[in-house]
Amino acid sequence: MSNAEIVPYDVDRHRNQLYELYLEYGTWTKNAVSSKYGINYEGVIGGTIEQVGARIFPVFTSLKPPEGIILILEVEGKAAGMGRLSKLEDDVAEINNMFISSEYRGRGYGKVMLEQLEEKAREFGYSTLRLDTGAHNEAAQHIYRRAGFTEREYYNSSAHGRVAKNETEDGHIYYENKVYMEKKL
Repeated sequence: MSNAEIVPYDVDRHRNQLYELYLEYGTWTKNAVSSKYGINYEGVIGGTIEQVGARIFPVFTSLKPPEGIILILEVEGKAAGMGRLSKLEDDVAEINNMFISSEYRGRGYGKVMLEQLEEKAREFGYSTLRLDTGAHNEAAQHIYRRAGFTEREYYNSSAHGRVAKNETEDGHIYYENKVYMEKKL
């Protein structure tokens, strides 16, 4: 990872860049679920990506160790990816919103981000990690499986996790299009 490093989120350094990443992540998700499943993502999340981002971002960034942490992938000083670890239960944490900007994919950054989030989970005393990803996101599933995650049934996310409601106005079930995974540390 030449000229790249993973660092903890710093509000003064990263706020604006993280917000842009958050919007890019939301737009990427919207486009993926729309094309793959015909789901109106903005209907599921209750507004446009920008509206929901403005409402959710303060909660999104409120994690503090050991309850959780946000890590930022910086490439040549620019925020190019993110990952969040948040407490679910006393010994269980969730990885959510792991995202590498499209121009930086395919370089191994996702694997390194996952390793760093796992390291933080161990440091904070968690013994189990959970996550979910879109059924359409085969690249992420591959990374998670290679890291030792196995599929499990649906679980309730942390307060810092899910924004989407389950059922859409047209009857689609959003969370049925997810893969849920777990790993013992």
